[in-house]
Amino acid sequence: MRKTVLWALAAVAAAAVGCSASPGVPEAAADAPEVPTDGVTGSQVSAFTALQKDTGVKWAWTQHQAFKTPMHVHAERSGPPVLVRGASPQATTLAFLAQYRDLFKMSNPASELSPTRAEIDEQQMTHVRFQQVAHGLPVVGAEVMAHYDAEGHVASIDLNYVSGLDNLDLNPSVAPSDAIKLAKEDAIAQTGVEEAYVNASGEPKLVVFALNGKRALAYEHTVRVWGDDPHIWIITVDAKTGEVINRLDNLQTIEATGTGVAGDSKKFEVAQNGGTFTMLDTSRGAQIRTFTNQNTQNTLPGTTVSSTSLTTWDQVAVGRGAAVDAHFNATVVYDYYKQRHARNGLDGQNGAMVSTAHFGSSYDNAFWDGSQMAYGDGGRLFKPLSAALDVVAHEFTHGVTTNTSNLRYEGQSGALNESVSDIFGAFVEHFHKADETKNWLCGEAIGLNGALRNLAHPGQVTQGKQPAAMSQFVNTQQDNGGVHINSGIPNNAAFLMTVGGENDVTKVKVAAGLGWEKSEKVWFRAQTKYFMATTTFAQAAQGTLQAATDLGLTENEKNIIDCAWKAVGVVPGQCATITSTTPGTDPTDPASPTAPGTGTQPGDTGSDEGDTGSTDTGGTTTPSRRRTFSNDTGGCTVGSVGGSSTGWGAALALVALGLVVSRRRRA
Repeated sequence: MRKTVLWALAAVAAAAVGCSASPGVPEAAADAPEVPTDGVTGSQVSAFTALQKDTGVKWAWTQHQAFKTPMHVHAERSGPPVLVRGASPQATTLAFLAQYRDLFKMSNPASELSPTRAEIDEQQMTHVRFQQVAHGLPVVGAEVMAHYDAEGHVASIDLNYVSGLDNLDLNPSVAPSDAIKLAKEDAIAQTGVEEAYVNASGEPKLVVFALNGKRALAYEHTVRVWGDDPHIWIITVDAKTGEVINRLDNLQTIEATGTGVAGDSKKFEVAQNGGTFTMLDTSRGAQIRTFTNQNTQNTLPGTTVSSTSLTTWDQVAVGRGAAVDAHFNATVVYDYYKQRHARNGLDGQNGAMVSTAHFGSSYDNAFWDGSQMAYGDGGRLFKPLSAALDVVAHEFTHGVTTNTSNLRYEGQSGALNESVSDIFGAFVEHFHKADETKNWLCGEAIGLNGALRNLAHPGQVTQGKQPAAMSQFVNTQQDNGGVHINSGIPNNAAFLMTVGGENDVTKVKVAAGLGWEKSEKVWFRAQTKYFMATTTFAQAAQGTLQAATDLGLTENEKNIIDCAWKAVGVVPGQCATITSTTPGTDPTDPASPTAPGTGTQPGDTGSDEGDTGSTDTGGTTTPSRRRTFSNDTGGCTVGSVGGSSTGWGAALALVALGLVVSRRRRA
């Protein structure tokens, strides 16, 4: 305790702006994990000291670099229970936050936080989630989650909380109708389509926008653009000035081409209506329905796929059998989540899983539109997209994300969103047919020029080349801040913690893996219990470690997870010694076996030294103004990350051409 207080006082006195200690802070103090240095106030230190004194246990605290508020607080051992039997977890959490409000820089948690969900999981842990509000208006991307163990102790609190909104002027100067008009005009300008293809119906949502350095009263409005290149734009308009301050494409897509589907036989459930059968499976609890656009339509869901025979389906001229694959693969995805994670469908409540095959004419894409899947039949680079199980699993997993963490589709949280879909695409493939090599490739079943992405070696595919470590992180104005490019970093962390291996960039070795079963449980728990809308890579690392603790993994297994994140440069420092009688090897590269022992991290693999990427913390992407998304939204335990975009021009060009998976959310 004395060390903690001394370190806290030293931290306040230090003029540190990052996560590492300032030159004036003693080296011993810099090793103390409890109190960060970034934006810490004396009131925070006092409240933190009171928390430790009141509970009689040691706590650790990580500060959010962008918001300068705590993003993770946890007790290092159990103190007295906080959540008692029969008590409301929401009320208990609000009371706890109010007692230590200065630590969290909150004014009145009861008025600033709106409960959104509470649940007790299979570990008997209680999780409660809040949306931050400012005078009743939601603060975009700002949430608070509290986690209690089975005995009611506070296990941890995770926050993306924006302070200082009490005096924000919440009287709009722009009328809602004008906001809709501005959003529609912006969508047309971005896509170049005729107005007839743009749907801006509905009412705009008044919010507080506090991302990318902005703190503004704003309207959020969804604008759907159909045609050959569909988009679902969520456009944010400043309610005072009318400026478009943020834009993200909420459409989940993956590029593909092809003229046919493999002639393999698949069994699936259909429904009968007289002498006609339709692609409707109700045997699993959720309705799994498949439609067709018949290569001529761009409307959803289209026409039900039907047949007068139980053995003849989807006999069309282009993309023959694509509807069969879409229907069958959707059932595999459902079965995976049900059998592996006891989850009833995408929303957990057996909501419908809807697919549309043969979308558009020669459409080189597939997408999740927020409520259903649509697949094109390709024509240039890929076979019909529905033929790839990992692609189908990737897109449907966006639906799971929408209904759980709801990761915002830009910057690091967007890259994590894409990564989660890639990772579970691999897990679903492995569930259906285990292959230690092919299961780490994405889209290999439909690519005419090879796989789209490689989780084991992100930089070793032609058309989907990605960075494998934070030193290669790409700062870009394209692709919502590089969500498809930078997803290679957490992708490789997942690969390394599952089977072990060596990172291609840092050469850090993870001496053993958790195995597929434990790894998928860690990722599912982290995604559904600990990730928030704007979770960063650093927070994802913390979430997987917390999930591992909940699941009762050993210290050695948690060291594997930690080492995987260190190997990709998200977490700094050396790997702890990993002991295993069966050390992991890289199954995709027999020439590079790993050896048991301590992971090494030569050189600078995750710092911001030599960072040539630029940052612009405000504004919106426009054709005439370059904008790069800041990478400094991670936690202080990681520090700034960045990297030159050198070497990724081809990958960025592919994003611009739409040749990589593009995606997004709301179900």
